[in-house]
Amino acid sequence: MDVLVSILWYAVPTAALVLLITLLVVVPPHSRKPRYRVGQPWPHQPLWWTANPRGAHLPAPDGRTAAGERGGARGNW
Repeated sequence: MDVLVSILWYAVPTAALVLLITLLVVVPPHSRKPRYRVGQPWPHQPLWWTANPRGAHLPAPDGRTAAGERGGARGNW
């Protein structure tokens, strides 16, 4: 086996695989949804969830959300 055949058998597929993985990581997918950024208004209804409402001494969920309530973590540094 000469040098050119060795390069074709070992170096080219390895370089192609590394290039393919790099492209998959670096190039963002075109179907990506817009992401929520801190400070933007939250466009969804609040959703309060607990695994056991009776164990937490909360009323049973009725499917309604409280109007005007805001959730999330806040803080000033």
